[in-house]
This record gives sequence, C-alpha cells and structure tokens, in this order.
Amino acid sequence: MVRKIKLISAAAGILLLAGAGAYFYGKSDSGAAVAQTGDDAPSAPEAPPPAIVYVAPAQSRQLAPLSDAPGSVVSTRDSLVAAATSGKVEWVADVGALVKAGDIIAKIEKTDARLARDNNAAQVKMLEARAQYLERNLKRFVDLGEDSGESEAAIDEMRVDAREAQQSLAQARVALERSEVDLQRTDVRAPFSGRIVTQEAQIGEFAGPGAPIARLVDTVNLEVTARAPSNLTRYLAEGDTVAVERDGETLRASVRAVVPVGDELSRMLELRLDLPDVTWHIGSAVRVRLPAAAVRTALAVHRDALILRADGTSIFLVDKENKARRIMVELGAADGDYIEVLGDIVPGARVVVRGGERLRDGQAVKIGERSADARA
Repeated sequence: MVRKIKLISAAAGILLLAGAGAYFYGKSDSGAAVAQTGDDAPSAPEAPPPAIVYVAPAQSRQLAPLSDAPGSVVSTRDSLVAAATSGKVEWVADVGALVKAGDIIAKIEKTDARLARDNNAAQVKMLEARAQYLERNLKRFVDLGEDSGESEAAIDEMRVDAREAQQSLAQARVALERSEVDLQRTDVRAPFSGRIVTQEAQIGEFAGPGAPIARLVDTVNLEVTARAPSNLTRYLAEGDTVAVERDGETLRASVRAVVPVGDELSRMLELRLDLPDVTWHIGSAVRVRLPAAAVRTALAVHRDALILRADGTSIFLVDKENKARRIMVELGAADGDYIEVLGDIVPGARVVVRGGERLRDGQAVKIGERSADARA
C-alpha cells in the first residue's frame, strides 16, 4: 500500500514538472513574438522596377485603302533564239548554261554556207575583170575619136555594156556579202546575257531560217506582270511605287506601265512593275497591293505597336509621367509597316513599339536608350 502511494506521488510530480515546462516555453514564444513586432521587423517588399519599352512617334502619313491583285514574276527579255540560216545542227548549249551577250549558243554545219561564199567570191572576181576590160575598151575608142573608125552608136553601146558590167559586179558583191553573213550565222549567238532554259533543236536535226534553236531568258532584269480591274488602276500612274509580296517577303516596286487595253472577257488591265535586284524566281506568284481609293492624310503607327487581345485592338502610349496608357483603336488604311489608327491619339504621341505585350494600364515604364523605330 505504501509502495503504491509513492508511485502515485512520483507520477504527480512528473506531471507538475511537465506543466511548468510548458508554461515557460509558451512564455518564451510569447516574448519572441513581441520582439518581432519591434524595430527589428523586416520592411515591406519594394515595388518592381519600371518596364523597359521602346517608342516611336505617331505620324501623319499619306495612306490609302489597299486591295490585292495577283501577279507573276517575269523576265524583261525572254527569247526563242532561232536559226538565221539553214543547215544541220552540230551543237547546242546545255540547259542551265549561263551565257553572255555575243556568246555562241549553237552551231550549224558550215559546209553549204562556205561553198556559197566561195562561189560568190569567184563570181565577183570574174565580173571585176569583165567590167575593167569593158571600161578600158570604151576609153580607148573614146580617146581615138573619129580615128577609131567606130560610129557614135557603137560607142554608146560600149558605154551601156560597161555600165551593165558595173551593175552586175555590184550585185555580185552584195551576194558575196550575204553569203559571208550566212556563214557567220552558222554560229548562233546570244542576243543578250541570260540562261539557256530549253533546247528547241537537237544535234543532227536540220534547221531552216526562223527555226527555234534554244530559249534564252534574262534572269537578272525582272519585273512583275499583274492584272487588275480598272477601278484599281485609276489611282495609279507610271512612276508610282506599290508593295509586292512573295512568300512573306515584301518590297517596293515602281510602276513601269499601265497598259490601257482591257481584256474583252475579264475586263482587266495589265500592269508592269520594275523589280529591284532580287533573287526571286521567274514564274513566282506574287500579290500586288494596289490603292482602292485616293491617297489621303491619316494618323499612322508602326504595326509593331498593335496589341491584339480578346477585347479588341489597342496600343500603349507613354505619358509625361512615363506611365503606360492603354488606348483602344480601330484600324484603317495601311502602307507597308505603317497602318492608320483611329482613337484618342495625336501626332507625335510616344507609342510603344516594343515591350508592350505585358504592359498594364498605368504601369511605370522606362524608355530604352535607342528607339526601336529605325524605320520611321
């Protein structure tokens, strides 16, 4: 019994000690909490730094609504080079060969042309001898006068024979020159620099004058041909520049000619545009941006400034306090990288053209040292 009482007393003592420890532990935690509310507490988080953006001024530009017209890239010189004399084809330049103006692109057998030349040369020599003889004979009788024993009629006949001989000689010389030209033409030469696209005649075939030998195309000097209705061409004039797009690449081309003859079926007019130095392939499909109305002055921004979101199209302006202000806009006419905007914006306003994708209305910004609008 006494032993049981001692055990109970020991257990009670342990419980008292545990309670005291818990009391002091809580006291310590409370004190620590009080200490954290003093001067040593951490400061509030700092605001994020201003977003860096690049700006370009809104500009007044001459713009017009545009419409697309299909077109193709063509060469300014595309020729079926033909034979100018007859004969068997001995050689034709390979397809794809790059040639210069005056280079030989085909050869025709020379035998017939050489024989014709030699025959005409002999004819010239024979007629030269006869003309010289008649001329000397006439001079001899004329110098003798009455002592010649020939009548005036006979001497006149001599004059006629001498003149006929001179005319025959002149004709023979023309024939000789023609045969020389025919001999030279057995070497078919490129009329301009370009590439051989097709062989129209093969080795061993007989070619007559006018028979196609090879197709030669100038692959450097290019232009665009396009067809458009008259309501689109009325706002164009020779010398104007328009945008031409091919496979996502856009450049400016000058209008060389507006052919004022419409197709009887489609009622379309043809346009010819000079292309700058490009590597576009002949036959490539292009889109030509033509003005659909008269040019007018409009407020425009660079296309990079547009923010396209579910609630509409907007741009960000930077105000005097260097804060971004979101402005809802409507789009109008476009020309190249610039597009008309309708909204609460004035010429010269600082428009964000880079860095505006994540901006919020009223957010502080910092303008980059170099403007992103190098194309302004």
